[in-house]
Amino acid sequence: MKKILILGGGFGGIATYERLHRLVHPANVHNIRIELISKTNYFTYSPMLHEVATGAVDREHVVQPLREILSCCGKDFHQADITRIDPQEKIVHTDRGDHSYDVLIVALGVEQGFFGTPGAEKYALALKWLPGAIEIRNRIINSFELASEMHDAKDRESMLAYMHFVIVGGGATGTELAGQVSDLIQHEMRKFYGDVPTSLAKVTLIHAGTRLLEQMSPRASFEAKKRLYQLKVKTLLRARVVEVTQSGVMLAGGKSIASNSVFWTAGTESVLTSLFPKKLLTERGLLKVTPTFQVHEYPEIFGVGDCASITDPLYSYPPTAQAAVQAAEIVSDNIVAFTQQRSLRKNRYKHKGDIIPIGNGYAIYERNDFVTTGFFAWLLRRIVFLQSMFGWNNRIRVTFEWITDFFLPRDTSEF
Repeated sequence: MKKILILGGGFGGIATYERLHRLVHPANVHNIRIELISKTNYFTYSPMLHEVATGAVDREHVVQPLREILSCCGKDFHQADITRIDPQEKIVHTDRGDHSYDVLIVALGVEQGFFGTPGAEKYALALKWLPGAIEIRNRIINSFELASEMHDAKDRESMLAYMHFVIVGGGATGTELAGQVSDLIQHEMRKFYGDVPTSLAKVTLIHAGTRLLEQMSPRASFEAKKRLYQLKVKTLLRARVVEVTQSGVMLAGGKSIASNSVFWTAGTESVLTSLFPKKLLTERGLLKVTPTFQVHEYPEIFGVGDCASITDPLYSYPPTAQAAVQAAEIVSDNIVAFTQQRSLRKNRYKHKGDIIPIGNGYAIYERNDFVTTGFFAWLLRRIVFLQSMFGWNNRIRVTFEWITDFFLPRDTSEF
């Protein structure tokens, strides 16, 4: 029996597992066993983390236990930290033991990057995984709790720092987070913290580029900036953060911005540099793969998702969830073909559009040259989320809770 080992429980890893499982189980006519290793025992729907960070979505809605997804084959899941991969011996070393493989799928994603900015990793909170979203949520709520205890005039300067929320990075995540933080302040915080002058609360979005959402059209960027202006978010373009301190950020040019809450969404970095031989990685530390998603030197190793980079630009895939899911379908089919010594296929990426929610009840939807904004785009985002979930039980439960939550205020309790 051949053993397929999947590393990573994100979009790429789980989508690959799901399709492979359908192809080889339960009859297992291909004589294949699938195992999965992840450092957490749950899957996270990361595109919704900005809503977890602001209480618009419960954290239970964006996570699913991996053993529940693996269902009948939960025994083939291993929770562990991967320490090294030996492609010569076909062994994956972890902090809880070693695992051999016949075919390896690397879907470990990427970590938050800070571009070497002094103080960023120490003082800024990163919105990359669920713990970061919870930290941001607690920081926002705690800032209002502290501000509510500052009643003297001498405390006003300290209050201004606590009430200023700075977000670094004007891509999709940063833009979405800025809208949600402002929405939270203008509604729930204004209502529940009557002793805090919410007129003093500020949200500033800092972006080094010339426009927000640079992966989308100029029209979408314009709509995003307009929406943030309506939500009272201050947008700083062509502004580069050169240092983060406990009391704020310093911009190139010498300008400083006082804030006790800096949220970082800019950039990513590879997690593979300590796991694989350097010759198998790009300059950015991503796994080099062919259009069939195989490592050229070791064709039994496949890479999928953010952590992989296709060497042929005609077949490149962007580092997004929908791209990882598309790639997983090809990888799954190719693995079965590889084990049977059949020819492998390659497909170009087909973009299905982008949906960027900015505050409750509003989103920007873009596909090709078509752009629309408003409530229906936001509703479409929720539908896409439900379709991306694994299992009907979760879809039904989350749909019911969303319907009730739409008419109720956000939860403003600390975790």
